[in-house]
Amino acid sequence: MKFLMVMIICFSEDACQAVFDATKFNTYDECMAQAVPVSLYMRDVYTNSSGEIQCLDQETYSEYKAFIENGGEPELSLDPKNSRLDI
Repeated sequence: MKFLMVMIICFSEDACQAVFDATKFNTYDECMAQAVPVSLYMRDVYTNSSGEIQCLDQETYSEYKAFIENGGEPELSLDPKNSRLDI
C-alpha cells in the first residue's frame, strides 16, 4: 500500500487550504518521517497559522482530493466541528 501526504494550512478559522503532494511513500512511517521537516518548515514560514499533515492511503487521498475539488472545505481534524477525524 502506498501513502500520500496532504497538508492543511489555515490562516484563520475559515481560510484553510489543502495542499496535495503527489509523492508516493511505501509506508505510513516513511510518509510521516517526511512530514516532520515539512511541518517544521511550515510552522517557521507561516507563524500566524495553524495546520496539520496527514499521510493517507491512495483511496482516502483520492476521495479527499475529489471532495476538495468538488467544493468541500478543508478543516483541521482537531477542529471540534470536523466530523471526519481521519482527515
